[in-house]
Amino acid sequence: MLTKLGILKISMSKKDKIGWRESERGFSAVELLITLIVIGVVFGAFVVTFTSIQNINKRAIDISKANELGFAKVQEYENKNYDDITDTSPAGTLVEVEDFSSDLPMSFESPKTAKVYINTASPTLKQIVVSIDFGSGETARQLQYADFIQKYGQGR
Repeated sequence: MLTKLGILKISMSKKDKIGWRESERGFSAVELLITLIVIGVVFGAFVVTFTSIQNINKRAIDISKANELGFAKVQEYENKNYDDITDTSPAGTLVEVEDFSSDLPMSFESPKTAKVYINTASPTLKQIVVSIDFGSGETARQLQYADFIQKYGQGR
C-alpha cells in the first residue's frame, strides 16, 4: 500500500528474495589476505611461546637432577666412617677429593663438572662441599651443598 502512494519504493530482484546479492557473495582477496596474516601472527606467537616453555622445562628438569645428585653425594659422605674421609691440609682450605663429572646426565649443557671438596677444620670436624656446575653464559648453573661431619656423629 505504501508503494502505491510513492512513499516507499523497494526494488527486489529474485536474488534479493533468497537473502543475498551478487556483490555480497564470498570473500574478497583483501579479507582472505588479512585472515592469513592474522593466522600467521597468532601461529608464530604460539611457536615462540611453546619453544620458550620447552626450554624452561628442560632447565627445571636439569636443576632437579643436579639437586638429586648433589644431595645423594652429600649423604654418601655422611654415611662414611669419619676416618675413611680424606684428611686435608692446611686447615681452612677446601681441597678437591673427588670428581664425579662422569655421573652427570648427557642432557646437561657443557661444560659440566661435579666435584667434592673437603676441609679438615679440626681433628674431629670435616667440612664437605659438593659443587655441580653446568651450562655457559646465561644458562650457567651452579649448585653447592655443604655439610659438617664430626668424628663421633654428624653435625649440621
